Amino acid sequence: MAARTWLITGVSSGFGHELTQQLLERGDRVVGTVRDTSKVADVAEKHPDTFLVEMLEVTDTRAVRQLVDQCFERLGRIDVIVSNAGYGLFGAAEEFTDEQVDHILATNLTGSIQLIRSALPHLPRPGRRTRHPNLLLRRPSRLPR
Repeated sequence: MAARTWLITGVSSGFGHELTQQLLERGDRVVGTVRDTSKVADVAEKHPDTFLVEMLEVTDTRAVRQLVDQCFERLGRIDVIVSNAGYGLFGAAEEFTDEQVDHILATNLTGSIQLIRSALPHLPRPGRRTRHPNLLLRRPSRLPR
């Protein structure tokens, strides 16, 4: 199987971190986004030619668009996009502030939508025979402790 190019948001821990490591081990290329590059320094050191780390706050629509544009420009293609960045709020709904609700929606929902919208201009138009990248959405699944 030919190596694939992945764009994965939220690779500093959990599912995104594990997926990134497995993909790199099998020889794929990964652009991974984080808010703190130190959390993936070991992975970047181990895979300097196939792992590109980018700082990204998924609630910043302009930054999301710039990153996607740069990825397609530098790499020529993205085969799979995984919108993994996100987090959960646990507790009674009445305990959350409006700001907390707004931020979780901006991160988990709006960020994913903007990531997909940013990739659409780079995808083949109907009627052209080329590969479409796979777009995966994921929501946090961690249960409260």
